[in-house]
Amino acid sequence: MEKKLLCQCCGMPLGDESLISREKDGSLNEEYCQWCYKDGKFTYQNMDDLIEACIPHMAAQGFAVDQARAYLRDMLPKLKYWQEK
Repeated sequence: MEKKLLCQCCGMPLGDESLISREKDGSLNEEYCQWCYKDGKFTYQNMDDLIEACIPHMAAQGFAVDQARAYLRDMLPKLKYWQEK
């Protein structure tokens, strides 16, 4: 069974290698997407900032804004990045 990768910061599925982040040396970091982790640095330090950045993308996929916000507030704290903060 193929393992399903999820960004451990935002929860986005990482099914396409082009979405996976890279380290400074160019190697893949399969724990994070390219938007949450780039060149060895995390983009988001504050969960509320991440939530506000994600909502428009989720709304474009058909989520209501309130529904997206509630989902993210429930799901993000379960991910490795936020558990370690």
